[in-house]
Amino acid sequence: MVNGLNKDIDEFPHLKKELVKKNKMLPLQYVDEDEAQQIEQTIEEEIEEKKPLSDPFRFVGYKPTVIDFIRRCETNEDAKEIIDFLKKKGDLSEEDSEKLLKQLDLKGLRSFGEKKQPGFYS
Repeated sequence: MVNGLNKDIDEFPHLKKELVKKNKMLPLQYVDEDEAQQIEQTIEEEIEEKKPLSDPFRFVGYKPTVIDFIRRCETNEDAKEIIDFLKKKGDLSEEDSEKLLKQLDLKGLRSFGEKKQPGFYS
């Protein structure tokens, strides 16, 4: 058992490793592709306005979405693991998980956006 999670987390070793390292967990929410693109566009516009990237309060209160986690994945299998975990945990509906898996299969991993590198939120 990891920080109060059930034993099913053992089925997802990469996710388990990330969760063990974290001291704080945030609730997740699903946003569709259009909303995710709108969020990304807003962030890009702020960057263009020369808002400092090093602003320590820039992402305070920001709740990562399923798309945020998928964009950190290296492979389709990693993304499927994230989607499956969130569905089992109850943070993602069957319908939403099917939509995400369909997009992943048809359009590929990067259809969710560029890969988020470490330090993206710093």
